Amino acid sequence: MEKPSATVHSVAPWARLGPTSRYSRVVMAKLNLGCGFDKRDGFVNADNFEACQPDVFVDIETTPWPFEDSAFDYVLMKHVLEHVGATFDGFKAVMRELYRVTAHGGIIEIQVPHFRHDTYWSDPTHVRAFTVLTFQMMSKAQNDKWIAAKANYSMIAYAMDVDFEVAEAVQVFDPHWLARERAGEVTREQLRVMANQNWGVVKELHVKLRVVKPSAT
Repeated sequence: MEKPSATVHSVAPWARLGPTSRYSRVVMAKLNLGCGFDKRDGFVNADNFEACQPDVFVDIETTPWPFEDSAFDYVLMKHVLEHVGATFDGFKAVMRELYRVTAHGGIIEIQVPHFRHDTYWSDPTHVRAFTVLTFQMMSKAQNDKWIAAKANYSMIAYAMDVDFEVAEAVQVFDPHWLARERAGEVTREQLRVMANQNWGVVKELHVKLRVVKPSAT
């Protein structure tokens, strides 16, 4: 059976806007996009997997999403982004929708597997790897610096017409190496060095992006 593009089980904190199946914010809102079975209180939990019973059915790769512009102050994508946008055009569409539905100054928290860890390469549904530089390329301020320096980087922020600033980036070490650190077998500084050289040291990359919208500056 074909799923509806957007079906809501509980509309709070949302108000439905007539027959368009779009929803606008009536209070400060957070979106858990691609929630799976990790549904969270205080979030609009969105997914296209019926078994997890999301608040809203959303196919992330089908745009536009059923949300108003600048509807969210906070968006969580926990192990989602690596599964979508196998082509650049597809990835661009997803990032443009993230930019559209998040308010100026809003935060998008993205958690992805690290590209030098088996968890990334073991899953055949993973289509894209990420580094911190991937997200830095989505900053127009950073693009402007590269343009001025005639640097050899792709100006992704302008190519996508988005603007995200990296507010925070954290490497999450593999539990095996954290256990060795607790046992005194390796220091945190040694782990940081190893993370840039060895496979399997860092398991995940967690990034928080701050949305910059020119009309609000």
